[in-house]
Amino acid sequence: MAAAAITHMEDNATEAFGFIGVDEHTLKGCVIQEATDLGVLLVMLDTSMVPDDFVLYSMSLDKGRRCRVVIRTDETIGAWLDGASD
Repeated sequence: MAAAAITHMEDNATEAFGFIGVDEHTLKGCVIQEATDLGVLLVMLDTSMVPDDFVLYSMSLDKGRRCRVVIRTDETIGAWLDGASD
């Protein structure tokens, strides 16, 4: 079976607000519904503008994190966090 990022929402999840870097001039707001060491589940009004590779910014993260989309619906994105350290 292939690995996948988070595909479910926890009822008691701690939500945080974040921004997705679409390009060097554009940020889109999102809710970080769930986060682990490996990935995140993001909720937003429209995911169509988000590229497959993006940077996620949030006050709940220690720095901007590069992400890769593995599952997408009209309003949610499941993404792996880049494990590389700077």
